[in-house]
Amino acid sequence: MPNPHYQRVLEQDLGLPGPVRWLSRGMSSWWTIFMLSGLVVGYVAVAQVPLMGRYIWQWRLFDTTQAEMLSKWPLLVAAWLLAAVIVWSALRRLPWRADNLGAFVAVLGLVMVLISQSWAFHSQTVGIAAVPIHESTGNAEIDVFSLPPPITTYGDTHDRVLVIMARGGAPVTIPLEGLPRWNDTAGDAMPRLKLHDNPRLSTVVGFGTRITTSAYIADGALTENDDGTQDAEPTEAGFRDMTSLPYPANALLALEIRTDLDDGGTQTTTAWLPFEPQATDSVVPKQFFPVEGLGSVGLSFRPASKKLQFALWLQEGRSNNASYLYASDRDPEGRLLQPERFGLDETLDKAVRYRAIMENKKSKVFEMRRVDGINQISDTHYGVEIRSGTSNPFILAGLITFVMGVILDRVLDWFLSRPKPKPTTGGDGAAT
Repeated sequence: MPNPHYQRVLEQDLGLPGPVRWLSRGMSSWWTIFMLSGLVVGYVAVAQVPLMGRYIWQWRLFDTTQAEMLSKWPLLVAAWLLAAVIVWSALRRLPWRADNLGAFVAVLGLVMVLISQSWAFHSQTVGIAAVPIHESTGNAEIDVFSLPPPITTYGDTHDRVLVIMARGGAPVTIPLEGLPRWNDTAGDAMPRLKLHDNPRLSTVVGFGTRITTSAYIADGALTENDDGTQDAEPTEAGFRDMTSLPYPANALLALEIRTDLDDGGTQTTTAWLPFEPQATDSVVPKQFFPVEGLGSVGLSFRPASKKLQFALWLQEGRSNNASYLYASDRDPEGRLLQPERFGLDETLDKAVRYRAIMENKKSKVFEMRRVDGINQISDTHYGVEIRSGTSNPFILAGLITFVMGVILDRVLDWFLSRPKPKPTTGGDGAAT
């Protein structure tokens, strides 16, 4: 049964047009709040917990990563709609009285948490930085400024690219938009990636060449034969483990290069490219394939390289088996500032936090942790996951506001509901 205040509000709604009245009552219904709350909590749980999320991520309808699940618009829309419903319900159900001040403060805090946390997920940065390992034989403090240039880029988990270098030209980066992640595709099921229509690529290979993607394996193994050919074998679905990294690390991409020869014939070369999670400052391909009519062609299949707001070094000691990560900002002239040192423990899933100063003079918190398995790809690089955006000052402010509202509501309820002392009467019947 609604309280008297809300009952009067419902009676006032009778004078509104039908659609407006239904929308107003629907937004202030407890069922609406429960359903939207379940949607938001369930969505985040599916994205955060691999046990549940791995099947959703790999479902052909979604075919996404954990970071993409959290940054997509459904979570943002559901969270902001829930915040609007909570505010509207509070305004309609709670009368404007002093004893409801704590409840309004708690609602404000909850709305702040919903909006700021969903926006933090939407705008977060997630990627893998392959930091070069600098070994140290002693326990002395390392002089990071004497080391080779630090890494300043990371591999983005959202976008993947193909790097092509032919005819002695500079490497050309081609976005691979629409490429599957978890699902094997080949032939007619392969997305139509118009690689050669890219103007920069056309100037590199010329119009006598067509480059297309012919197959993609989300998780597999590549074998090099003695005759120079390659065999790609997909891993059986039940034996795939594609949740330890933000993207499939063992993916394989087949590239078909068809070249028109001078004698009127055509030459087709198929190259299988393993995914290269390492993100470095260099975009020069590591693999080169002989293609008749083009010569030696460099190819690389990797994450899109994004620039870090700070520089990273890594020291791995031999005597004490300690690994230290160094992070440093740059001054306006680009010079490195005094770095901070963090210890990385291989046995603990512990993140280090670094507050970087952005170009707009604002600070942003980055969380970094070791990624298991990434260092098996290269003995000279150490895999570090970069994540930002989940640390938002409004989230903490919202939590504090919500707790203060709950406490204030309890205090006001106790104070305003205290029984007033009854006046006492004297022997002559007069009140004292």
